[in-house]
Amino acid sequence: MPMPHFSIIILNRILFIFFFVAVNTLVSTSGHTKEQRETRVIEIVGTATSPGEDVAKARDQAISNGLVSAVGWVVAELLSDDSLVENFQKLNEIIYTNTDKFVLDYKVLTGSITGNTYRVMVQATVSIDMLKEQLISSEIITVKKSMPKILFLIAEQNIEDISSIYWWGKDSFPIKIASESVMTVKMISQGFSIIEPDDLKRSEAEINNPDLTNPEAIKLGSTFDADIVIVGKAIAKRVPNQMGQNIGTFRADVEARAIGINTRTQIASTFQTAVTMNSDKIEGGWNALSEAANLAGEDLATQIAIDWQKENHKNVRLDVIVAGTKNLANFVKFRKVLNDLAGVKGMQLKEMNADEATIVVDFQGNAKELAGALMLKTFDSFGINIYEILPNLLRIQLIPIYSEFNQPDKP
Repeated sequence: MPMPHFSIIILNRILFIFFFVAVNTLVSTSGHTKEQRETRVIEIVGTATSPGEDVAKARDQAISNGLVSAVGWVVAELLSDDSLVENFQKLNEIIYTNTDKFVLDYKVLTGSITGNTYRVMVQATVSIDMLKEQLISSEIITVKKSMPKILFLIAEQNIEDISSIYWWGKDSFPIKIASESVMTVKMISQGFSIIEPDDLKRSEAEINNPDLTNPEAIKLGSTFDADIVIVGKAIAKRVPNQMGQNIGTFRADVEARAIGINTRTQIASTFQTAVTMNSDKIEGGWNALSEAANLAGEDLATQIAIDWQKENHKNVRLDVIVAGTKNLANFVKFRKVLNDLAGVKGMQLKEMNADEATIVVDFQGNAKELAGALMLKTFDSFGINIYEILPNLLRIQLIPIYSEFNQPDKP
């Protein structure tokens, strides 16, 4: 059979993408595999006091207390300490008193009674996905506020593609990848900001392969000023099942990982599969790719929201190098303003030289946010010039007002 002309393949892609984004739905005779739920198995001790001779009641209460502790353990992994304290009442109402919603299975490993105290060791399987969904729906984790800018780097191969198609690099194809479009719709619905690569930066990209390493993905993300890159592959293929003469089965796998640009670490990952039936092999491949991409987008959105929430509430240790400290009075004023900033949890003088000092600051945020907060502060006798911002370092110059901003008029 002759291969279809490349322009026809491109046209089919564009028509499909336009149709999907316009209606954001698919109508087809299809069924996808069940999404694998993320769980955590916790072994923990539950304790209860036995009232009189009612040992069975004490045992049941100990099991119940153990399950609450297991769920609480997982919640503590998902939230920062500050968020746990701030939302304790809400957590108690919607989670700790409804553990049966989040415990998928449990078994009692052993039990013991000492005096009137009954203890059991419980092994509980806790649904992380259900907890995440509850935390987001209850707005304990906010997914629509201050969310990161995301750049998709998905290489895609449909049924009749000879090799993977991708948008970056000089050898790329000037079209939007279908699975990226589906994941974009899902991410936008969750409040994320998606970067659309412009043609100029696209042509400047020097990476010309579909299988990106983490450093290559980070380099591309930095080029487009992204906070996070989602890199991966989407592949559709024909499955050797057939019904009658025309209807075939098609499977798509979408594997993707999210990498933080500043931290240079992987913060989320997913692998999703979908299977569809169709009489047309191109459309069957598209449908399978779209369903798998939809699942992948939903999974990544939840994971990234969790990580972003914890990252934004995590204290970081920053070095603030201050030049122009010869005027000690100005430096003292600067330190007081710095110490009083919202988010500053502590600071100490690390090094003091003739005209420069290094302050170590524990800050709930990142260096860019600390710089922004300082820029909004004013000083009577001096100004500040923040001339370098690195992930864990700020360089600041204290500038006396008379030396730059208020020079006397020349006679």
